[in-house]
Amino acid sequence: MVLLMGRRLLRGLGCTMATAGLLLAATPPAPAADAVEVPVPNGTFASPVAPDNGTQAGHAGWSPDNTGVVFGKGLAQHPLGYQAAALNWNGAALTLRTRLWGVKAGSHTTLTWDDSPGVHRQCKPEQVKDGQRYNVALITAGPAPDPEVTTKGTDTVGVANWTTGRTFEFTATEDNPMVSFESAEQRDSLSCGPLITNVTARQTPAPVDQRIRKEQLPAPMAYRGNDPLEPGIAVDDCEGSAGTCVFTVDSRSSYRYYGPARIVGEVYLNCTRNPVVDDHRVRATELPYDNLTQYYALKGAPLVPSRSDISQSRPNLAGQVAAGFSVAGGNDAAVSSSTPLTWSRTTDKNLNPTIQPGEMSWIEVQPARERVVGTFTNSRNAYRLDALFDVPSSALPDRYYQRTGPLTEAELKRCGSARPTAGTPENGTGADTRLLTLDAPPEGAGTTVTALDR
Repeated sequence: MVLLMGRRLLRGLGCTMATAGLLLAATPPAPAADAVEVPVPNGTFASPVAPDNGTQAGHAGWSPDNTGVVFGKGLAQHPLGYQAAALNWNGAALTLRTRLWGVKAGSHTTLTWDDSPGVHRQCKPEQVKDGQRYNVALITAGPAPDPEVTTKGTDTVGVANWTTGRTFEFTATEDNPMVSFESAEQRDSLSCGPLITNVTARQTPAPVDQRIRKEQLPAPMAYRGNDPLEPGIAVDDCEGSAGTCVFTVDSRSSYRYYGPARIVGEVYLNCTRNPVVDDHRVRATELPYDNLTQYYALKGAPLVPSRSDISQSRPNLAGQVAAGFSVAGGNDAAVSSSTPLTWSRTTDKNLNPTIQPGEMSWIEVQPARERVVGTFTNSRNAYRLDALFDVPSSALPDRYYQRTGPLTEAELKRCGSARPTAGTPENGTGADTRLLTLDAPPEGAGTTVTALDR
């Protein structure tokens, strides 16, 4: 009899529950971590390389990347020999923007940089003697601080006067927030504007939210350079060949956990006067989840041939995830591993739970799972795809429980109710009580009747 209902008592299955599982629990929400470095693309404006005492158009990793210039080391005169970006050039006040990759929404972030008044030969003394102004900002849909900064002044045109360690603090309102530097200089020669360089960042990461259900993962995010991109374009790009994209795991946001327990097999009620040992095999299947297949399903264009298993519908992309997962586990060659990424798992287990008289019992499995957060990158076309996968864990054992408890009043009444065997017919005298029709014995053959109650 199968009855799916709650019970009061929890009993371990002994050897059928792995010993290691007894020592492990679902990871609690992570506390606020110490500040960590955030990579800033081309933060010292080393690319493109400018002539030592000249300029070079563009600034890789920043947007827009086709306006403005970088000043060579000699011209910039930074104390550490860095190149610098100009916030005014060729008759225009410029805005430079970049994203802080890997910063999650809610993280406290500190941006640091150095600045100097312009050193262009067209600068006039009155433009630089009191310093030059610009704004630093967090680009967001809601209100955000937008402080104006003034560089130090200089008494000599063409001579830099660097201030090091400027800071701007904010709480990220989205993943991969964008920051900007915008010139506020609108006077006379617009090729004379502030210089910035040595842009760095640190964050105190927000706690990882482990309450997000695997069936309802947040949407994937894709970018081309600093600009948002439709995720499907990046997915198709990575699927192009086995080596198109590189998947890098975000170890800070990834974690292992135990999922909710669920019933496997049947539920038994012991209506007898003796313990019953139920030797049987149970089968438990764990499926993969990811926000890419969910993204396509919500668009009304589910992936084929499997709308739930990315390893079947996008095998090249799945292979890149598996390789990145192996590298993150300390296997730099991404070869065979004792704890590889597992997309799905079916486990058959022989169990022998004992059900005591007057009790009911069933088996529950608590699956070990792994939440893998990471990024696909393709440097050739500056594509980036942030994605999330939830798969069975190969590093933790599943937990199996035998749950038992006393029968309810209704179940006890059922155990004591009339049994179908009470009225079962027998092969006795009288045709109306016979289960089978008795043929006459073969001619010449006798019959023997033995009373069983002697």
